[in-house]
Amino acid sequence: MSEIAKRRAAAAASADTNPAYQERVELIRRAAGKVFHQRGFRGTSSNDIAAEAGVDRASLYYYVGSKEQLFRDVVSEAVSANIAAAHAVSAMDAPAAEKLSMMIQSLMKSFEEHYPYMYVFVQEDVAKLATEGASDQGWSETVQAWNTDYFQLVRQTIADGIADGSFQTPLPAGVAANCIIGMLNYSNLWFKPNGLMDADEIGKGISQLPSTACGASHVVNIHVDVYPVNAYVNGVPADRRGVLTCSNSK
Repeated sequence: MSEIAKRRAAAAASADTNPAYQERVELIRRAAGKVFHQRGFRGTSSNDIAAEAGVDRASLYYYVGSKEQLFRDVVSEAVSANIAAAHAVSAMDAPAAEKLSMMIQSLMKSFEEHYPYMYVFVQEDVAKLATEGASDQGWSETVQAWNTDYFQLVRQTIADGIADGSFQTPLPAGVAANCIIGMLNYSNLWFKPNGLMDADEIGKGISQLPSTACGASHVVNIHVDVYPVNAYVNGVPADRRGVLTCSNSK
């Protein structure tokens, strides 16, 4: 272990009693999140992060270590919190339609509450990044577990709704889950906090699309149009993202 790594480890160990250290680490993480979101992981250098944070590279390494470790730090807390929220919704004694609505709203709100850290995660092929650097198998396994865990929660909710008749879709539950998650993740291209609508309003609107866009209906019909690669929607590449539509069911 290098001398600066030893100093960083010692400072981190005493972080609970050192508010100034915690504040500086948080400042660097915010700067990293901003630059990662703007330039992507591969397009960001340690110098870029240091410049955004207003520190030199030596200070950057003292507080956070490598760019890879910093990337993991900025996404881990946000993603873990979001998955915990989805588990809480899944465990509720509520109809599947209500659970799916709550999951959609929760994910959209998490994009705002953890901006831009959640978007840093969804805009990158994090699993590929993990294998590229493949010295840390634990990180790769953590990323895979995150993705699988969240997907299964949404998939099971949709499957429950199909089983009890509250959802009707020509798609398997897993395909519908991927399309809904993809639609929400796509908001990384257009959503910013403090805009015309906040995340709570947007999340509620998206969650109500199947029922309100088609008038009153006791059964929600979920149809997902998946645009081909290089297709454009309002001038923006659709890139296989799902769009929820529906038809009235009498």
